[in-house]
Amino acid sequence: MTAPRDVQRHRRIIDVHLLLTRDSQVLLSLRQGGYASGQWQVPSGHLEAGEPTDHGTVREGWEEIGVRVDPDHLELAHVIDHRAPGEDPRFGIFYRAHSWDGEPYNAEPDKCGGLSRFPLSDIPVEIVSYHAAVLRHISAGRTSSKYGWGPEEA
Repeated sequence: MTAPRDVQRHRRIIDVHLLLTRDSQVLLSLRQGGYASGQWQVPSGHLEAGEPTDHGTVREGWEEIGVRVDPDHLELAHVIDHRAPGEDPRFGIFYRAHSWDGEPYNAEPDKCGGLSRFPLSDIPVEIVSYHAAVLRHISAGRTSSKYGWGPEEA
């Protein structure tokens, strides 16, 4: 089956996310200013043009929380097709690091209000909504989901 000629290919922003877990706890950063200010999130950012997703995740880990991760030490944990009202759809990729060099710290104090670890079973209420959904899916063993598309989502 071929697509009709008048159908345009969809282009999306890709978000990359770095999961650092230790002792059943996940590291979260507190957004400060701009989108979702005052809410917790998994350290993340946008993929740059021409950049593989694992390398973008490694770069964001260094830029945001000062840790060095070897791309070979990443495991794909979850993918999410998500959108917020009034915004273009995005595709989010969550990688779990099996190991990293350095202790996480707030490397972007102008954008981040701090770092903290939370039990995966007890994430804060003040968290970016699709991050909360992804953490629930990961805890349930699901590797993909969608968010913001309609009432059928969990």
